[in-house]
Amino acid sequence: MKNELVRYYSDLRDKNLRLHQKRVAECEAKNSRFRALLSEPGLVMQQWAAGKLPLATATSRIGLVTAERKNLLISMGLPSDYLDPIYTCPKCQDKGEVGNPSKLCSCALKKQQELMLSASRINDRETFANFSDAIYPGDEQKKQGLGMKRFCERYVAALPKPEKPNLLIVGQSGLGKSFFGNAIGYAAIEKGVQTVKTTAYQCIQDILSGIDTREDAIAPYLSARLLILDDLGTEAMVPNVTVETIFRILNERAAAQLPTVMVTNLDREGLFERYGERVASRMIDGALTSIVLLRGENLRTRMR
Repeated sequence: MKNELVRYYSDLRDKNLRLHQKRVAECEAKNSRFRALLSEPGLVMQQWAAGKLPLATATSRIGLVTAERKNLLISMGLPSDYLDPIYTCPKCQDKGEVGNPSKLCSCALKKQQELMLSASRINDRETFANFSDAIYPGDEQKKQGLGMKRFCERYVAALPKPEKPNLLIVGQSGLGKSFFGNAIGYAAIEKGVQTVKTTAYQCIQDILSGIDTREDAIAPYLSARLLILDDLGTEAMVPNVTVETIFRILNERAAAQLPTVMVTNLDREGLFERYGERVASRMIDGALTSIVLLRGENLRTRMR
């Protein structure tokens, strides 16, 4: 992610420099005086640095040259700042960092979020801001949904080190499990936590593709600061791949104290039956995992 951010700002500076050079060439072609007006401030500063001009004289000359350049631009029907350096973000001058010691500029934080969101498989529709309790058919399910929202928001607030790093969301289809998983991921990215969301099906497909191409396809799932593993139980059960992959992800992430959100339709017995005790026991380990069970009416069928 850091390399992508550095590359983005390098490309941004190059683009704005080319635009500035194009404007300079345009103005010089219309009036040859611009060449001297643009080069003279640098020459004056060289003379001052060499001790050939007092600072007051150098400042005065630069002021006169700048004023002449602006007046000439206005006379040509152009903005007075048309030949000033071009910055998409004047605050950091397209460096992405401000201050001393340096920190990410607000524009870089926003771009970082965009990059993380595009790489995360998280959508911007299923968010806490878009949550509505109007979808629930009764008071009990509405109370459950509001409680779940508060619980998930507290989980995000504690990132990147929640007291219990893992969250297991269990329940039948259509109860909003995937919504809350996505909302957690979106809020985590807004907070600056690098997040990867995937379905168990897609995860196993990635691993199988990696086997074919000899790529380390599991690496993003092991290193993500937050992993959201949706639809556990829908993936293909490939011998020597599926169970081993999920075990490795859970085991290595637990060892590294990296939080993982798991979403499944399977109950406790279903998890043990499908994945075996070695994997299922890690999913429900009370020392590492908060388990939330959602109950109620299928919201998808109600909204049809």
